[in-house]
Amino acid sequence: MKKIVFMLLLALGFTNCTDDFDEINANPNEPEVVTPDLLLSTVISNSMDRYVETGWSLGNIVSQLTAKINFTGFDRYNWGSESGLWNNIYGILPEVELIIEAARSEDNPNTSYEGIGLVLRSWLYAQLTDNWGNVPYSEAIQGQEGIFQPVYDSQENIYNGILADLEQADGLLAQNAPIFGGDIFYNGDIEAWRKLANSLRLRYLMRISNRRDVSAEMQQIVNNLPIFESNADNAIMIYPAVSIDTSFPESRGRIGGFDEHRLSESSEAILKAFGDNRLNTWFQPTDNPNDEPTLFVGMPNGLSENNASTFNGGASNVSRLNQSLFFDSRDAVAGALMQFAEVQFILAEAAQKGMISGDAQIFYEAGITASFEYWNTAQDLDAYLAQDGVAYDGQLETIITQKWLASFMVGLESWYDFRRTGFPQIIPGQDNVNGDRVPVRFFYPGTEQSLNASNYQAAVSEIGEDNINIKGWWEN
Repeated sequence: MKKIVFMLLLALGFTNCTDDFDEINANPNEPEVVTPDLLLSTVISNSMDRYVETGWSLGNIVSQLTAKINFTGFDRYNWGSESGLWNNIYGILPEVELIIEAARSEDNPNTSYEGIGLVLRSWLYAQLTDNWGNVPYSEAIQGQEGIFQPVYDSQENIYNGILADLEQADGLLAQNAPIFGGDIFYNGDIEAWRKLANSLRLRYLMRISNRRDVSAEMQQIVNNLPIFESNADNAIMIYPAVSIDTSFPESRGRIGGFDEHRLSESSEAILKAFGDNRLNTWFQPTDNPNDEPTLFVGMPNGLSENNASTFNGGASNVSRLNQSLFFDSRDAVAGALMQFAEVQFILAEAAQKGMISGDAQIFYEAGITASFEYWNTAQDLDAYLAQDGVAYDGQLETIITQKWLASFMVGLESWYDFRRTGFPQIIPGQDNVNGDRVPVRFFYPGTEQSLNASNYQAAVSEIGEDNINIKGWWEN
């Protein structure tokens, strides 16, 4: 009998202990639910680091703003899948989805964080489809729903989704719910996020303008919605350079990696022809002590390893990127998602084509001025804007040439413009391995072939072939 009573008391004791087990073992200093503000800064910083690095290592090279003097494979179009970029973007997207889901929660909804999440999601998916074509979209990031082999959506459908998300984002942000933290772009300025959402809409509407009449949508945005009005609206991430962890992404690697990038003959010719002082901002004179101290020398793109390393007598005779701006920076530098200059060039093109009302020349000249201001580069702009080759002449090539210069370090935007317009002219280097063609996409990652084989095969069948010369839906 005593034994039975003891066992009952013991059982009751265990019951009482486990009734409040969760409460006793909960750490009051660690949140059980991650709020949008805690995720936002990480999402922005990680995605911008990759975007800046992409502009440096891929965008500048393929658009021939810079050239490679060593490890010239990418410059010669010996391309692969760029699976690191694919994995990085798809790795960030689940965190973006968490921001959106948390902002939609019944307990603590916040339309501003939801709108920001939609802006970031649109920008990330645009990179994916512009780089690879058809990609997982409607079924992507749904592992919790048991979808581990997502279908690939067409580029047209992805763009429909991107543009719808950006339009919704503007409406959500217009409700002006407070932003409590995590916003390392705009420090809680909701109107600035609205401007970014609508400026990105202009970017992507122009991207698809060869396939669809987007005039009414662009005019409606210009007439009725906030867009970038000055460089103060730029979507930039500041790198304060107070430590290696907070410095410009390319400053964190080896010096040799930085020095592999040199002035391209293509950009050298344009910058020198226009007396453009951005030459001095972005590059530095040759290192040869026998050269004039103001001598800038570019090199051809697309040379073999041997031809590149020995061009003009070797590395000391070819201009490096300006180390005071990047590697040796003692001041804060910025990486840009989008700049006011780009918006002005979009409006200039739209006006030149009759897609919107307005003076194309005014937009065009504002874009040039904004780029010099962004780079803090002194220039006699009256003389610059009046000279042959720069003075507005109603030609698309003139607009895109200046947009190309202003796209220095901005992701792969200049490559996308080349694919859409044919400008600026990009002539493959003498040692290219792609039959004198500029590639227009990356291969799909090998992991897709092994882990998502049936959907990969369906996507390849739809686009025609998995190679770097297959054009996307919106291309010229």
